[in-house]
Amino acid sequence: MKYAKQWRKTTLSFICGALSLVVVGLLLGAASDHQNKTLQFGRYQLSSWAAPMGENSGMVGAFVMDTVSGETRTVYIRSYGDPPAGKVLKNNLKKPFSDMY
Repeated sequence: MKYAKQWRKTTLSFICGALSLVVVGLLLGAASDHQNKTLQFGRYQLSSWAAPMGENSGMVGAFVMDTVSGETRTVYIRSYGDPPAGKVLKNNLKKPFSDMY
């Protein structure tokens, strides 16, 4: 009698665990199919650069490349230091790729 209750409890726990795994697997499978069609991970690559323009001045910037079309667009350019006294030359931050010039 004692073994029957323990066997029943073990079997019930196993069945509940198996059903939980099936439900989670179905839900994750449905989400991944939808994401693969709508999101394109890795399409845009970001790179930054810096260049000295003397002892106390330089420039920094960033650009984005579309790996599908091969287009590259400048996102940000800023000079700092003595000659230009630190000006932002281009600021396309928070703009979509198609709106950058």
